[in-house]
Amino acid sequence: MAEIQNIIFDFGNVLFQLDLSATERRFRQQLGPQFEAAREKWLAADVFHRYETGALTTEAFVEAVRCAPEPPLGKSEVLEAWNAIFIGMPAEYFDLLERLRAHYRVFLLSNINDLHARWIDRYMEDVHQRGNFRERYFDRVYYSHEVGLRKPDQRIYAHVLQDAELRPEQTVFIDDLEVNVRAAEALGLRGIVKTPEVDTAQLMQSFLPH
Repeated sequence: MAEIQNIIFDFGNVLFQLDLSATERRFRQQLGPQFEAAREKWLAADVFHRYETGALTTEAFVEAVRCAPEPPLGKSEVLEAWNAIFIGMPAEYFDLLERLRAHYRVFLLSNINDLHARWIDRYMEDVHQRGNFRERYFDRVYYSHEVGLRKPDQRIYAHVLQDAELRPEQTVFIDDLEVNVRAAEALGLRGIVKTPEVDTAQLMQSFLPH
């Protein structure tokens, strides 16, 4: 078996804690009985997938979400609901990433969008005083809205392998969604499903020298 040389992390609920239902709860509070009709319009226009793959600009996305209900939401209401998913990143994970980078090439591969990426960059500076987060803790970062693809599309894994010049058999991929891990394994990567009851630092202990 080939020696592991590379680690690719998912972001949400692997390194950064999220409440994935929070955005829907907030929109429901804002829209009341109009929520279901607005959601149907959002889904019909495929606004969320298109935004995560960079097919919609932030301005176009906010406008599409805002104008689906009648009367329209305010821009600030859209931003408040959209960013409601964030909980935070445990401070000890920064040390974990630094320790891993002493032994491996470390990458980030995330289904994300421009608003959330900017929110995270601000959070890293304001809460943890960690400027240049992406460059400081990863060899390279791959965000779906910048690549134009999202997991579990196998093309995004193939892009990472080619762009970073990685051999799949030497590469571990960690994600909290099994469908994403299985797609990576189909290309030869070694997959790990991060489950809620296991802390990421604990999960990665076997990759660190004792």
